[in-house]
Amino acid sequence: MDSFTMKAGPIELTIPTGSYTIAYYWKERPYNLYIWRDNEGNYLGSYFNIVRNTYMADKLLSFEDMIIDILVLPGGAHFILDEEELPVPLEQFESGSVKQALNSLLDSMDILLSQIIEESGKLYKHYDLLPWLNNK
Repeated sequence: MDSFTMKAGPIELTIPTGSYTIAYYWKERPYNLYIWRDNEGNYLGSYFNIVRNTYMADKLLSFEDMIIDILVLPGGAHFILDEEELPVPLEQFESGSVKQALNSLLDSMDILLSQIIEESGKLYKHYDLLPWLNNK
């Protein structure tokens, strides 16, 4: 993966070249999760997309991105992104459903994220991913 930088106000998180993403999608949850690790397997941060209508079948994945995202730094600090892109205030956007999904995620995010990061480290062992990382 090429290097890219996520910005949240004055905070920047750069995902360096050679890093990789472990993505989680759920049909029944109003978000997706992306976990970033560097080329040595170290946790770099996470990114939640608020979504709806997630569809998965065979080799097809689709979802409707609801604009609002959350960037989570390794220490646990998090930032809500892209609210300025909404056509109306968050409280009104999609009749409040996006705000409700965001608040629900924020309420459980710390526990949820720590569990998934731990799980992803067990399921997707860094040394098993190395052949794909080195095969550009």
